[in-house]
Amino acid sequence: MSLGDALAEVLTLQKDYIYVAKDPSMRRRKELVEQVIPDLILDPVRSVFPSWVASGSGGMGSAAEVPWSRYNDPVRSEAPTRGWYAVYLFGAAGDAVYLSLNQGTSTWDVGKQDFVFRPKQQLARRVNWARSVLASSDAGPTSFAGIDLGAKRDLGKIYQAGNVHGIRYEAGAIPSDDELNADVVRIARQLERLYAEEGEAIYIPGDDAPEVLDAELAAVQSASNARSAGKAHGGQGFRLDQDEKKAIELHAVELATKHFVDQGFKVKDTGATKPYDLLATKADDTIYVEVKGTASLGEQIIVTRAEVEHHRQNPNNALVVVHSIRLNRDSGTPVASGGKVVIRQPWEIDDAALTVVSYRCKLI
Repeated sequence: MSLGDALAEVLTLQKDYIYVAKDPSMRRRKELVEQVIPDLILDPVRSVFPSWVASGSGGMGSAAEVPWSRYNDPVRSEAPTRGWYAVYLFGAAGDAVYLSLNQGTSTWDVGKQDFVFRPKQQLARRVNWARSVLASSDAGPTSFAGIDLGAKRDLGKIYQAGNVHGIRYEAGAIPSDDELNADVVRIARQLERLYAEEGEAIYIPGDDAPEVLDAELAAVQSASNARSAGKAHGGQGFRLDQDEKKAIELHAVELATKHFVDQGFKVKDTGATKPYDLLATKADDTIYVEVKGTASLGEQIIVTRAEVEHHRQNPNNALVVVHSIRLNRDSGTPVASGGKVVIRQPWEIDDAALTVVSYRCKLI
């Protein structure tokens, strides 16, 4: 069977979609998307990227409204919920199939201990990042196309939100296998470009701040649950090493110090001994300053219990967040630069803004 014939048969079966997985047409559809199409994809893919894999899903338990077959680097996208990948997504009505450059549209929720859909705003930021990467690459398309799966269920709709670029093949007008294979390879090269850029990036817009991800991973690891640790961090290690964290922290403290010195304050660095980073004094005015530096957009920060308690007890305080810091790793020794300074003075800590990462449980 050719790749074109397999895609066309799935589209035909889509027209008679029923959620009952044991239905003969849905069982055939499952065979096509989970076995036949992945096998057919592998030849052109592995001619360029020998270690890549292909897989598919017709649904778990019940038949999926939008079945799919994907290919990817198994290290950089170890599951359909994680990382970037290329995927055939079949329209719910069987009118078209898309070859989509897409991404994991779910994320692990530490509190719920389950996967949840990524907010569409976060997916949009990641899509914009990916398109900006490809727009500056020879491998990228000249323009980016969306996808319309005609889905009624949330899972099918979230696939659309995660799409970076889609190639549409109309039912009844599926191209030759030569053209299909050429598209498979072209999308694979775009995917490899994203993998390369992601490997160098400290932070991708739409993701949680690296400090938050690292704190969550450390908390889960300290509870000795290796399986949850892998889920919490996409199976990867810490995003920042100690030298990188230190470089970001010192750069943020430097900019925060400059701000208060420019305001006429004398500033003392107290981060090594106190639950606040800077003590700013001027005449009878004393300000306890908390400083946070991040390569992210500064929408989330990590605070300790001691920091929270101190700043609640001392309302003459300030929070300085230096976000969008750049980190140069080229020289071996990380160098932090740039960043935007945001100041909250006074800093009022709202319980609703705090999320517990882990608990200390006393056994009586």
